Amino acid sequence: MPVASNEAVRSLQQRVQAAIAERSPLVIRAGGTKDFYGNAAPAKHDVLDPREHCGVIDYEPTELVITACSGTKLTDMEETLAQHNQMLAFDPPHFGAAATLGGAVASGLAGPRRM
Repeated sequence: MPVASNEAVRSLQQRVQAAIAERSPLVIRAGGTKDFYGNAAPAKHDVLDPREHCGVIDYEPTELVITACSGTKLTDMEETLAQHNQMLAFDPPHFGAAATLGGAVASGLAGPRRM
């Protein structure tokens, strides 16, 4: 899986800076699998889609450490880990195939294995 390019990162930064300058609400939404969870978005808002900021940056199976971008699909991360008979240390719910790492972190839903 390719890692997000510097251009993708710059594009996201520019969108955030523009929203700040315009004082415009910005909703970060990738797969939208957890739209039902939490507060409703403001009536008038722009959407920032971080899915282009995806990919595994670094993975060291012997150290049990993986670093990935926020737009990385959970299924892609799990496939990468499974190649070395490993899994995530928590059990984020997949409310759809588009669920991302950023969504798991943002929602705070860690699943039953988190304990």
